[in-house]
Amino acid sequence: SIERVHAKSTNAALPWTVPKYHAHLGSCLEIDISSMKDQSFVVQIHYATSRTLSGGIQWFAPVQTAGKQHPFVYTQFEAILARSMIPCQDTPAVKAPYTIEVTCPDPLVVACSGTQVGSAERVDLYEDGKHWLRYTFDQKMPIPAYLIAMACGAIQRKAMGPRTGVWAELPPLEAAAYEYAGTEEFLDTASKIAGIPYEGLWGHYDLLVLPGAFPYGGMENPCLTFVSSSLITGDRALVDVVAHEIAHSWAGNLVSNSNWQDFWLNEGFTMYLERLILGELHGENLRHFHVLVGYQDLLKTITDLKDDPEYQKLRPNLEGVDPDDAFSRIPYEKGCCLLLHLEQLVGGKDKMLAWIRKYFADFARKSLDSDQMVAHFQAFFPGVQVDWNSWFYGTGLPAGFDPLSFLDKSLFLQCQALANKWKAGGEGTSASDLEWDPAQTMCSLDVPITENAKHSLPSDHAAAAASAALFCIIYLGAKLKVFDNKSHYWKLFLLL
Repeated sequence: SIERVHAKSTNAALPWTVPKYHAHLGSCLEIDISSMKDQSFVVQIHYATSRTLSGGIQWFAPVQTAGKQHPFVYTQFEAILARSMIPCQDTPAVKAPYTIEVTCPDPLVVACSGTQVGSAERVDLYEDGKHWLRYTFDQKMPIPAYLIAMACGAIQRKAMGPRTGVWAELPPLEAAAYEYAGTEEFLDTASKIAGIPYEGLWGHYDLLVLPGAFPYGGMENPCLTFVSSSLITGDRALVDVVAHEIAHSWAGNLVSNSNWQDFWLNEGFTMYLERLILGELHGENLRHFHVLVGYQDLLKTITDLKDDPEYQKLRPNLEGVDPDDAFSRIPYEKGCCLLLHLEQLVGGKDKMLAWIRKYFADFARKSLDSDQMVAHFQAFFPGVQVDWNSWFYGTGLPAGFDPLSFLDKSLFLQCQALANKWKAGGEGTSASDLEWDPAQTMCSLDVPITENAKHSLPSDHAAAAASAALFCIIYLGAKLKVFDNKSHYWKLFLLL
């Protein structure tokens, strides 16, 4: 609830009203600033919110945390939930730096999507005998409101490199530091691909491990990526999520979509960059494999959305719609496919990267829509003809687009070969067959599961059986349509 609104410099009250309410989009706050005409001023809004009214704030009781001793709270504002905690222009078209102060009881610790200013300050907030600490964070880079993020709990930080660290409760802290030890290498590789060094933009890069009930794989909050503790497997099998979130440092965070209809500018570019990072580190054939897996996911999503053809479009009509209701693999995978198509049209990856680097440089700290992106591309490649209308407004995929015709399928075929052996009873297989990229295991299991095969794996292949159980659960999550669309991570996986 809003208590009062005034101009900070003069303390003069400013009339305000809430004239509109929308069931999906919330309430509109209008402030009359006519009395401040031709002046530069700061508007100060005094307000309060609550657990029941703020969908963007998630509260965990001690029993839901790793340590079981203290409560935990975090924010998750994407897509339009910043407005549930902060009176703001909650649109990616508006980007601004921010400063935040958070007060909490000792021994809890606060981390935010910015840089901490000084040390925590001890304050006497209430006469309750508790010691209270006030933390201040500053984010100098202009960002959309959905990237404002805060977490508070019994967390500690462990450095992993000169720019990187991981925050977690004490039980999983060491395991998390081991799991994500390669984060510096991801940063170096992503910076090389994007053409703008990470540290010159954001400074440090930290990961914060949230309790397992966090309903996403990762969230790309600037300087502080949120990840679920369920991603910590002990063998670094799911660290590709970090490559995805790091790629957002350029695609989505530095250069933002100006509206949710153009969400593909965020996630499509990020998927494309993520796979370039993996290709740079592990070989171009692995990049192509991940594209093929994503392509298969896209085809399934298109089928699942047969009754909602509007949401098969790369630029759907979201007038009056909560963007969360339209989220699917479409902006991720169809967006990535469009960029892959452009790569083919312009003559290869190197030429495509030359444009992407200029795109990031020219639109840094700004928001744009698809029309601006198209104009920029056409200015860079004036002779290249693209059927933008079919890609943006067509359902399914444009006629003639077939990534199977030009991608390296060698790793994909290996998966199919192993799946066929399993379907035939497992003769000639061994646990060592799974000593490859984890996505290949999922791909191998997807074939017999999809075909509803009822063949069992060899009884002595414990590793294979464990992986089968894991990925069967992931697959079940997809079939039940409870999957989440952040970093290709299934919500049902959190049940493990």
